[in-house]
Amino acid sequence: MRIITRAAVGLAAVATALTVAPFAHAQSGGFQLDRTEYGPGDYVTISYDVTARCEGKAKSNGFINWYSSEFEVGGPNTYVAQANASFVPGTYTAELTCKGETVTREFTVVAPRDKFTLDKAEVEAGGDISVMKTKQSDCGEVATSPGFTAPIKLEHESVNLRIGNGRVVDQPGTYQAEMTCGGKQVQVPFVVTAKAPAQTAAAQPKAVKSPIVKPKGAPQTGGGATA
Repeated sequence: MRIITRAAVGLAAVATALTVAPFAHAQSGGFQLDRTEYGPGDYVTISYDVTARCEGKAKSNGFINWYSSEFEVGGPNTYVAQANASFVPGTYTAELTCKGETVTREFTVVAPRDKFTLDKAEVEAGGDISVMKTKQSDCGEVATSPGFTAPIKLEHESVNLRIGNGRVVDQPGTYQAEMTCGGKQVQVPFVVTAKAPAQTAAAQPKAVKSPIVKPKGAPQTGGGATA
């Protein structure tokens, strides 16, 4: 009898779990944000399915102007609106009324990360150039550019920097160095200037020899014996 009782209790627990699970899943409904992390000023896309029966605009003190745009049809059975994330880093809560209740979603605005820099904005044709980024940068390890003779890999380290060295092409012009930073292509412009004319040795004037001046001697007295 005890064995049957324990089995019955176990079955009852399973039944309870199956009953509660759908309800918990239903609580996760409502609206959705396209991401949970945004950069300052980034677009925030808010969406919900028609079955969520949401109404009004999404609201958050993490949105510029506090409110999203009006929701519009964004696909089959889907409504979509947009907002801009605050320029102030922090964690915020977006809220929207769905089925008569306030549904909330948390999101974070992160401080902009360092990108990358070049050691100079102008380089003479064929000259050296260095690409640098801080260790906090979200950029990759390779910089490319039509103005480089080859991709530059950032493989040298200093106290807080990653550095790569390379050369620029011989063709003067304005170019863009490019790296992938946080999943986006970031560009930094630089100019390749024409080579300065080669310095030729100035023709040295030939030394002019000074005429040889013979010192004047004693007056000629003539020779011969005296009478």
